Amino acid sequence: MEADYLIVGGGPSGFSAVRELREVDPKGSVVLVTNEKYLPYDRPPLSKDYLRGETSREALFYEGEEFYRRNNVLVLLGRKVERLNLRDREAVLDDGEVRFGKALLATGGSPRRVRIEGDDRKGIYLYRTLDDVDAVRAEAAPGRRPLIIGGGFIGMEVAASLTLMGLRPTVVEVKPYIWNTFVDEKVASVLQEYFESRGVKFLVNESVRELRGGERVERAITSSGREVEADFVVMAVGISPNVELAQSSGLQVENGIVTDKFLRTSHHDVFASGDVANFLDAQGKRRRIEHWNNADYTGKLSARNMAGREEPYDYLSTVWSDIFDLHIEAAGETGDYDEYVVRGKLGGESFSVIYVKGGLVTGYLAVNRREEELEALNRLIKERVDVTGRTKLLGEEGTDLKSL
Repeated sequence: MEADYLIVGGGPSGFSAVRELREVDPKGSVVLVTNEKYLPYDRPPLSKDYLRGETSREALFYEGEEFYRRNNVLVLLGRKVERLNLRDREAVLDDGEVRFGKALLATGGSPRRVRIEGDDRKGIYLYRTLDDVDAVRAEAAPGRRPLIIGGGFIGMEVAASLTLMGLRPTVVEVKPYIWNTFVDEKVASVLQEYFESRGVKFLVNESVRELRGGERVERAITSSGREVEADFVVMAVGISPNVELAQSSGLQVENGIVTDKFLRTSHHDVFASGDVANFLDAQGKRRRIEHWNNADYTGKLSARNMAGREEPYDYLSTVWSDIFDLHIEAAGETGDYDEYVVRGKLGGESFSVIYVKGGLVTGYLAVNRREEELEALNRLIKERVDVTGRTKLLGEEGTDLKSL
């Protein structure tokens, strides 16, 4: 089998690459290999609308089979690429080979499974795929008590959705505060208080030492000896980038697959995108970002560059979440700062926390803010506008941020 473009991975980044390739090189043949048994589908609804039963299964899929047939894209479902023979530009699958002109590794990440005594009982779930979510939905009867291990993005979104479904979740987080890779402690405490007001319980600075019960899990014992009743458990402790294929193929790997600013790996004809890519951004800093916005952007950018463009990464990656009635967006650096400024009332219905370092706006977290404000903040970060002596203006609601 031969293809002009081989895409390994059927997640959001792989699909974005497919769609972009049809725009920039409509005649080039494409083979998409995914180890999932489903055509590419959207991931953000899995912890929100779909979990709550507000979105149908059919609505998750980006396109049906006809789209791929019409666009000369062969999708190989439930298949695995074992290694790449880079000298001959050949992918060795579990049951065949594909010769390619250019290849994209959009292999994403795998959910981490914390090894806990008693974790072989029934009722313990990871949370990454459509099948994972269906299994949790089957458990989610009102009044039940889920235990969520991990207070990061997925853990918090799942906790919010299950609460809205009438369940009573408890979140266990090993770090001192929730969302610790994403916000500072003060903002985290405000968000935690909001979750608590909606009925979510938290145990921070704690880990789960043991899961007890009969055939099914029934309770957890924490590191401090606390006992927590649990009808089922969701492990949401992040992902590990799927670099095994890159490693076995001799590509450079370090916290993901290392790429240049064009998303090209250490081999000229192989690119990487999405959660697995460790890329060089517009500021010359190395990043590996696990979020939909970046997966979509890098999928498209890698497709254009595989098709012969030389476009560097030039995007301020943002992250977003919809939790209860909060729409949260963040961008840039939110953990390394000299000072931060609050627009609105911290903990109120609408506010922004703007992070400043060395006189530059380096990041922000915004809750229920207008799009115009977010666009202005993105420009302040990307254009490295010096706000020395003017940080007070950032916090004044009457200030049009575009004027800075």
